[in-house]
Amino acid sequence: MTWPLAPMKATSARLPHGADWRYEPKWDGHRVIVRRRGDTIEAISSSGQDRIARWPWLADVVRAAADRDVILDGEVIASDDEGNHSFGLVGRPDRPHTFVVFDLLSLDGNDLLTTPWAERRELLEEHVHAVPHLSITPVTDDADAMMTATQQNGFEGVVAKRTGSLYLAGRRTPSWIKVKHRFEQEFVIGGYSTGEGNRSSSFGSILVGVYEGTTLRYAGAVGTGFDDVTLRAMQQRFADLTTPGCPFDPVPKLVRARAVWLRPELVAQVSFAEWTEADHLRHPVFIGLRDDKPAAEVVRER
Repeated sequence: MTWPLAPMKATSARLPHGADWRYEPKWDGHRVIVRRRGDTIEAISSSGQDRIARWPWLADVVRAAADRDVILDGEVIASDDEGNHSFGLVGRPDRPHTFVVFDLLSLDGNDLLTTPWAERRELLEEHVHAVPHLSITPVTDDADAMMTATQQNGFEGVVAKRTGSLYLAGRRTPSWIKVKHRFEQEFVIGGYSTGEGNRSSSFGSILVGVYEGTTLRYAGAVGTGFDDVTLRAMQQRFADLTTPGCPFDPVPKLVRARAVWLRPELVAQVSFAEWTEADHLRHPVFIGLRDDKPAAEVVRER
């Protein structure tokens, strides 16, 4: 098995039903793959970035949860004061974090990528144990129960996995299906509109898009979901990225009079109600910035 390892990804579709499917909550965090070899712990993001330097606590919890050499796939989540996890809180030092594990990719140096998911799950439950700040994601064969539970508890959605699915590293596959209660995905920030009123010293909205090949297409303006801390932090990031040329093709006419263009390097996580007929976002809400996915890989998911 080569290292670093790219994660397998789910395909957006309707929730499948049947005896050969199992269902998990869809966690709203940062994907991380962690490898233990002896006492050495390594962790990488979806884009291959080191995560031990950012979250050194991962090393301690993985050593406590597994006393054998393993490679674990999961997500780092952060919780608010009520215990609800939120993407926007990930990385904040004042928030408790947890590594939620949902797959075992190697055990004692033995590659499990070609082992069916159901067998990997059994091995995961046998050899990895929940400890403080590390948990094993729950699984059920009842699709409707999982949909109801995740909706009631504020989860992003559900992931369905075929029991016989192999782990296809770095690939998006229909063997794993994701269903979101509210649409959510990454968008590239290509500019912002100048602020008014209580935002006159900051920005009014971020202007976002997705790539079609090498062309960045405008998808809409996102003006909600920002607190004062986020506004100040993002304005500082924007200062180094301003550019005279619009990165979107074609130039969005409705916003260009008040737009400040940015080099398309920042990636935002945004939730929204739906895509309009004009391929723009309806009721978008900013969730947080992502540093685990290159801007050039951001495409429309639905």
